[in-house]
Amino acid sequence: MTDAADEQAERFKKGQRKFMLGAGLVMFGMIFGGGLAMVFYFMGQRTPGMFAGLAGAAVVLAGIFIQGAGARAVKD
Repeated sequence: MTDAADEQAERFKKGQRKFMLGAGLVMFGMIFGGGLAMVFYFMGQRTPGMFAGLAGAAVVLAGIFIQGAGARAVKD
């Protein structure tokens, strides 16, 4: 292989890694943040439930941005 092909393969791997990290963060935020928020809500503790939901939403948003950066890197 040439150096250009090695460099392109390395960029693809890095982009793929970012994409999968972003997807994992999105799933983690939805499952953990949303699930914990529902548990708090059913226990009648709305304030901690709101904080858990907001924390989950923040993780989801961060995951979306990381996943977008990875997709752009893979696409290039």
